[in-house]
Amino acid sequence: MFTTPEQYLAAHKAAIDTLHAVALKSVEGFERMMELQLQATKASMTESNEQVKALLAAKDAKALTDLASQGMQPAADKATTYAKHVYDIARETSTEIAKLYETQMTEANKHVFASIESMAKNAPAGSEGVVSFVKSAMAASNSAWDQVSKTTRQVVEMAEANVAAVTKAPRNGPRKAA
Repeated sequence: MFTTPEQYLAAHKAAIDTLHAVALKSVEGFERMMELQLQATKASMTESNEQVKALLAAKDAKALTDLASQGMQPAADKATTYAKHVYDIARETSTEIAKLYETQMTEANKHVFASIESMAKNAPAGSEGVVSFVKSAMAASNSAWDQVSKTTRQVVEMAEANVAAVTKAPRNGPRKAA
């Protein structure tokens, strides 16, 4: 596949660079998740403190039940918003990592095809069938990879559309049975 040691070293250097970039993107995604978690924890602690103070200030049972019921919908909305933020961070991070790998795969394919062409030029007479088989196998492999990539993108787009629809859906609270 590689005709010189320099090509081999360059391929490994590219792979190491890609792995480094993937590691950095993963750490950035983890950092964003931790920032989100800290913000949510701080907000939750502040809101809990305010709710406890309001409950302690309640004068009668009706005031207590009113306070308890008022907190349910905002809590559900906040949980939905938090989940959407987590999903967005995970999606953005995985998309960036997928782009890095896709670039690496594209470069690797270029080198493989160049090696196959070089092999075909230097192949002994009568080996055209083997060379043709290798080329068609590589073409089929690339076609399958492209199809998997397209299908994965479609699934992700459908999931994103569903998440967007759920987060935009009106929340009217619990419904009564007819």
